[in-house]
Amino acid sequence: MRPLRIRAEGFSAYRSPVNVDLGGVEFFSLSGATGAGKSSLIDAMVFALYGRVPRLGGNTVAPAISAGADRARVALDFEVDGDSYTAVRLIQRSSRGGASVKEARLQKGDEVLADGADDVTRAVEDLLHLRFEDFVRTVVLPQGEFARFLTAPKAERQSLLRKLLGLDIYSQVRSLARTRESVAIDRAEVARARLGGIEAPDVAEVKSAKSRLSTLESLSKSIVEAEANLGQLEADRKTAEAVESASTQDLAKLEALRAPDRLEELDHLASDARERLEGFAAELFDAERVVVASEVALSEFPAEEVLLGQLEERRRLAELETRAVDLDLSSAAKSLESAEADLVKGRRVAGGLQEELSSARISHAAHALTANLVVGEPCPVCEHQVDRIPEGEVPAELAGLEAAYSEAVAAVDRLSNEAGAARSALAKVEATRSELDVQIDALSRSLGDAPSADKIDEALTRRRELSDQLAKAGEARTTLETKTRKVQGGLEELSESIRTIGRDLMAARQTVAALDPPLPESEDAIVQWKELMSWRDGALVLAGEKQSEARVQATQAGTAVDVFSEEIEAGLREAGIEPVKPYAVGVTRQLEITRNLVEEHCKAAAEAKQLETTIAASMSESKVAGALSNHLKANGFERWLMAGAMSDLVAGANGLLAQLSDGGHSLRSDEGGSFTIVDHRNANEERSVSTLSGGETFLVSLALALSLAETLAAAGGADLDAIILDEGFGTLDDESLEIVAMVLEELSGDGFVVGVITHVKELASRAPVRFEVSRGPGGATVTVAS
Repeated sequence: MRPLRIRAEGFSAYRSPVNVDLGGVEFFSLSGATGAGKSSLIDAMVFALYGRVPRLGGNTVAPAISAGADRARVALDFEVDGDSYTAVRLIQRSSRGGASVKEARLQKGDEVLADGADDVTRAVEDLLHLRFEDFVRTVVLPQGEFARFLTAPKAERQSLLRKLLGLDIYSQVRSLARTRESVAIDRAEVARARLGGIEAPDVAEVKSAKSRLSTLESLSKSIVEAEANLGQLEADRKTAEAVESASTQDLAKLEALRAPDRLEELDHLASDARERLEGFAAELFDAERVVVASEVALSEFPAEEVLLGQLEERRRLAELETRAVDLDLSSAAKSLESAEADLVKGRRVAGGLQEELSSARISHAAHALTANLVVGEPCPVCEHQVDRIPEGEVPAELAGLEAAYSEAVAAVDRLSNEAGAARSALAKVEATRSELDVQIDALSRSLGDAPSADKIDEALTRRRELSDQLAKAGEARTTLETKTRKVQGGLEELSESIRTIGRDLMAARQTVAALDPPLPESEDAIVQWKELMSWRDGALVLAGEKQSEARVQATQAGTAVDVFSEEIEAGLREAGIEPVKPYAVGVTRQLEITRNLVEEHCKAAAEAKQLETTIAASMSESKVAGALSNHLKANGFERWLMAGAMSDLVAGANGLLAQLSDGGHSLRSDEGGSFTIVDHRNANEERSVSTLSGGETFLVSLALALSLAETLAAAGGADLDAIILDEGFGTLDDESLEIVAMVLEELSGDGFVVGVITHVKELASRAPVRFEVSRGPGGATVTVAS
């Protein structure tokens, strides 16, 4: 199996999506600070394949979800025998705090090979030829456990070897065999004790009980049928007697039924009142029709106040439109235009005079200077204090210009006021027009699709005509209703008498209700009385015939019951059973007693035979289990297996160790599983593995781990295409680190995908492809180092 790409989101340290592309990579490193999340990437790869996280143990998955996340998703693209596959798994937290796999599938391109957690795991095992336990011992190398294995005490070393080689199964089988041996012996002892307490009956007793059981079983079947027939005969007799009694009662009820007095008189008076009511109803219907038609026609018109309101709004709209037309915007605009033209002209004249005045003032500067002198202040020319102001007249030319300029300025002020007045007048007219437009627009919207004033007048006239028509029809209806109430009052007086005979009718019908009189076809109590009396006459005849026939049937059924009862009781006495009703109960009781006796006899014999069989089988099982337990003792079969596995493991490790140590060291193990190191550079001296340096211990444990990986892969028919080392590099010195790096480079050159997880920068830098893992507030991230 060659990993091509690892993807994870919400998994362990990787809260945000991460994508590690290993396509075409032969040797890579994962580096970063301790706890950054380097090993979590390998956990994600293993989880995608097998649904388990090696470091969590068992099938626990909830801790693999990132803190604060409710789900985790992992996917692994990998290659087997040149074909590409993808394994995907999704974990979802549950409301109870745990988690479960909600999605799992294995794909080959677009084809889904397996769907569901267990099916995907089985499909991966078949594809890779490796179980989960073998995968984490072959691909993710356990060289750290081999480091402990080298120097551990004998008992711990044997335990570690069982775990590394997967030999725990034999210890489990031996423990199970010992348990089954003990259980089988206990089961045999219990069966012997029960066998000793069973009392078996003799053959004659069993035969007699079975014979009586056969007789009672036949009798139990026939007695049920006989008793059912007897019950039917008794039921027939009771039915006939009940029919005779009921018929007698029915005759008495029918003969007691009598019609009330005044029935015909009340019928005539009520018919006359109903005819008059029918005439009034027809007239009232016509009047009502006129009322409805008038109301419908009126409903098509708006209310009168609405029409009057619309008419007033039409008048107001016309008035506003007239006022708007009368406003003279054009005249006010022309007045403003003229005033503004005069203002511009005046300003032009004043400007020209101002320029002439300035020129004249320059020409008469002395006079202008004298005009600015102030007694006591310094002269602006000589800077001496001014004692007096020289007297002199304003030059005539300058005085004229100043007077003309003053008049021009006054004219500009006047024209400006006139222009302002014209502007205000125009604004007032425009404001008035705007206000009128607003009112016109509001009224137009309010009227909407309302008709014209003439149409509104026509609608008002028609509405008033319909109102008058409705009022006249209403008066006619009221008159008819008054007449109807009067006749109804008279009919009500008759109805009281009719209701009285109606109540009598209900009481009469109740007395014969059990005889099922026909339902009345009329609602008139008088008619119903006539129908009831006609029915009574026919029912009297039928009830008399039914009484006579039932009396004959009751006599015949009583005779049959007596004869059949005597036959049944004679048969029961012959079978030794007291004839007490119900007969079947006594037979059944004797049958159950006899059946229980026979069953107890048979059960005792069968139980004795079964216990003898159980004793024999349990003793045989205990012997087999005991023999298996002895064969699987730690100093027997398991020691033989471990010795062979140890020999193969050491042989494979020495081939690799020769490369790692440049032929300097090899391993040797004794029958007890203890290791020594052979130093080929020092005359093949053997010494304890406890004398190995940290770097040497790492190299030896790496060789053992690679040897185990190749052995397990070959045993399962798998190809070992990838190895990942996740510990131990920090103990290497520079020389050992160089050797390990060279060996890993050679392994990658031999077709392996080699990955190292380390925080040792010197080793990480030797990998052609380097992934750096860092962790921040948002979780771990992976970048490709340049």
